[in-house]
Amino acid sequence: MKFGVFSLLSVPDQAREAELVQGELEIDCFAEEAGFDAVWLAEHSTSHYGLICSPQVIAAAIAARTDRIRIGTAVNVLPLNHPVRIAHDFAMVDVLSGGRLNYGVGRGYSPDEFAAFGVSLQEGRERFQEALEIILKAWTQDVFSHDGRFFKIPPTRVVPKPVQQPYPPLYVAATSPETVEWAAQRLIRIISASASPENIVRKFNTYREKALAAGYCDREVEEAIADSWVMKHIYVAKDDETAIQEAGPPFLWFYKLIANRRMFDGPIEPQPLEWWMDRGACYFGSPETVARKISEWREKTGLNTVLCWMNAGGMPKDKVLNSMRLFGERVIPLFKGK
Repeated sequence: MKFGVFSLLSVPDQAREAELVQGELEIDCFAEEAGFDAVWLAEHSTSHYGLICSPQVIAAAIAARTDRIRIGTAVNVLPLNHPVRIAHDFAMVDVLSGGRLNYGVGRGYSPDEFAAFGVSLQEGRERFQEALEIILKAWTQDVFSHDGRFFKIPPTRVVPKPVQQPYPPLYVAATSPETVEWAAQRLIRIISASASPENIVRKFNTYREKALAAGYCDREVEEAIADSWVMKHIYVAKDDETAIQEAGPPFLWFYKLIANRRMFDGPIEPQPLEWWMDRGACYFGSPETVARKISEWREKTGLNTVLCWMNAGGMPKDKVLNSMRLFGERVIPLFKGK
């Protein structure tokens, strides 16, 4: 199995923003020492539930402080960025990291963020697709141009090119059935956050069906699915009670926002922690409990990638580091090589 750490950088206490940003960077870099395979950076703007407005900046900082771990975006919100600037920035991240970038993209979901940038949320899907087309042109062509609905780009050169050729592994956040089908038809790996095993199985069955129908062979499709990621809220402590007491309140703080509940497979109405736990959205417990739940998840879904959200809601740094240490020492070894 492969395990990643998901980094959102929630800051409930606005008076401690700088301290918490530095703490999140320490958490992200510690993922390598703890034995994780990748760290994935979310992008949000204008909110205190997510402060990574420029994931390329944090990614470059992680690249300078680590040697092995892959550095991903989950995701870069393309409608809120100019694609030429993004192509430049993330090519540089791939160069600085020695070819360790996993490039995840998405169209975003927050009306407030779109409003802050003066972009129509209704245009998000079209802007996303056009921006991605431009970025891939920039990475694969010496000189490119583009004449689209949203961008008019004269002959332009983006240098340096990414180390990974033709470009870094590409992922897309897939919440809606339409996005799952769009990704499958292009054999783009997906990043998902569905809590229910049944929903995940249904999503990947759709991906498999549409990818095969698009002409990709079984091996290509299964390799893409094996390298797709599913996010889980995970927190490890000495026992179940301690884990729930420490992780539960920050978790619910994040999900007070309706848009966040809907994005992560939740209902419009707020729910107690027990509802989320019973549904499998979060695994809070001792190393033994968390390992058992991951094993059950793998058995039900057949998936071998887990994107661990260890710090939902801006928890104290030391508690998050301890959770990651316990996970690395007592959970990850149980699944490596199986």
